[in-house]
Amino acid sequence: MSLVYKNTTSLSFDDFIRDLHVAFGLSAAGLQTMWDKSNGKCLVHVANDLHHAQLLPGKHLDDLTQRFLGQIERRLTWDFLLAHDHRVARGAPAQVTLSLYDWCAHVLVPAASEAFFGEAMLRINQNLIEDFLAFDEDSWMLTYRYPRFLARKMYHGMQGNTDAFTRYFGLPLEERSDACHYVTSFEARERSAAMSDRDVAITIQLFYWVTNANAFKICFWLLTYLLHSPETLKAIQAETQPSVVDGKVDIGRLLECSLLEAAFNETLRLTSAASSARTVISSTPLGNKILRKDTKLLLPYRQLHFQEEVFGPQVRDFHPERFLGNKEVSSSSEFKPFGGGITYCSGRFIAKREVMAVVALLLNQYHLELEHPNQVLPLLDELKPSLGIISPLEGNDTIVVVKPRTVLG
Repeated sequence: MSLVYKNTTSLSFDDFIRDLHVAFGLSAAGLQTMWDKSNGKCLVHVANDLHHAQLLPGKHLDDLTQRFLGQIERRLTWDFLLAHDHRVARGAPAQVTLSLYDWCAHVLVPAASEAFFGEAMLRINQNLIEDFLAFDEDSWMLTYRYPRFLARKMYHGMQGNTDAFTRYFGLPLEERSDACHYVTSFEARERSAAMSDRDVAITIQLFYWVTNANAFKICFWLLTYLLHSPETLKAIQAETQPSVVDGKVDIGRLLECSLLEAAFNETLRLTSAASSARTVISSTPLGNKILRKDTKLLLPYRQLHFQEEVFGPQVRDFHPERFLGNKEVSSSSEFKPFGGGITYCSGRFIAKREVMAVVALLLNQYHLELEHPNQVLPLLDELKPSLGIISPLEGNDTIVVVKPRTVLG
């Protein structure tokens, strides 16, 4: 794998991005502008630099983290839950029963929408979240080039999001001045190249997809595993308790919680189906083989995560202890939940922070329990192609009963 990662001359990821631009409907003029290198670096590669500036450790990630925390803290209050989530089924007083998958999605995707784009995005686009989730559920069909008549829901969701982003970028700048560094900086570069509102919307919609598609699923699976591992849940609740005060998260303190971090890594190990793709630009030697020009190269990582010689016994089961106090496992070349090389996911830091914040807030503000004690662990939909975290099999979910801790006595 290291040979592939190091080779950025004859092995390229650009074709994958170009194909997505076409699939999302970028105009011919927009496509030409995005890939124009007449002034040096093309806009696609500028976007990648800005991703790193926003999402890798530094002042812009710190700012984004605070934006996320504010949104997550607000969306996890009891009053907000009762007032805004129509998926709630009320039972006894001060108790609700709900889909954990829907809850995670409807906390983290809206939180990210406002953290990245400011309050105007959701204010003018009431269907944004539902359209995104409809698209994301079958987004693999886009990469497999399914025709519209076989993927109506996916294309409808994608079109709804494109229209939403077009409306957003049609607003005067002063009405969306609270967007994050990446959004304002990349839009400025695109506007200087005379790109239309719709083409700007499509290119940044790609960023919205990749930054939203995985975090809520990680959160769902992590909480699901904990609910089926009550002793570990109890230990993490105690470990994170000092990090949550009056509904606010101390992110610095939270990131020092070693058991929660181990559970996060174990969840990634069990549920990630990340892979890296490259196009062979010119014939390339790889070991004792020759990769011919125009060949597509795919590096799947999921199989690496189930090697007993690396991760120990019972590799199909949730055991966070395998990562606890063992940096050799988390830094192993066999642990690749976020890919590698030039496509190593720059969003891995904010994903970890937002997921850990949600888990800490939920465990310390609420008492969570399975609706039925004999509720089985949801199955992973491993037959459906995935670009990141695997979704639960259709019809599988975790149904939870939620009670505020303040009324437990």
